[in-house]
Amino acid sequence: MQLVIISNPQDFNNEHILLTELFNAGLEFLHIRKPGYSIKEIKKYIELIPEKFHKNLIVHKYIDLYTDYNLKGIHFSHDNKHLVDEFDEVNIQKSMSTHSLNELNNLEGFDYVFLSPVFNSISKHGYNSMFTPEEITCFFKENPVDTKVIALGGISAENIEAALLMGFDGAAVMGALWNSYFEKRNIDNTINYFIELNRKCQQFVRTY
Repeated sequence: MQLVIISNPQDFNNEHILLTELFNAGLEFLHIRKPGYSIKEIKKYIELIPEKFHKNLIVHKYIDLYTDYNLKGIHFSHDNKHLVDEFDEVNIQKSMSTHSLNELNNLEGFDYVFLSPVFNSISKHGYNSMFTPEEITCFFKENPVDTKVIALGGISAENIEAALLMGFDGAAVMGALWNSYFEKRNIDNTINYFIELNRKCQQFVRTY
């Protein structure tokens, strides 16, 4: 099962140090989502991360940056998803976000997509789940989806296995991971939290 980490949308001290330690602990997919950043600021953010880990980065918004830094992939928005066909011959991961089960029926060209919010969001107050577990489970059983679908929204170490049981191919975590750092400002605490998330993902076995 695939574990994706999404960057904290705001800056905080020692972020690049913590990210480096997460990569050393086994992080494979980091989505760089910094809505308020200019392209110059995103470049600086990437350059603070050791070059050997650029292959683990998926960039949002500034999709052309993948060529400058040999990044892992591109996350498309609804505004530019029509461009995905232009990257058919490029060996990168292509992803986008979805917010309804109906959207999962037409996903040509993408390696994986997020479906959110699966649970009530931790990072966005008032952004609550739009589905019941039964609705999601039933959909996956009755509508095989060729593209991997990653659960997003309110995912934590406490409920990640429940999300995977619904039929997802993995989970994306943002608020719970960064909160584990802000609570104590302790990098080791966050690394241990990531290791727990990753262990649960890697050991999970789908039963259908």
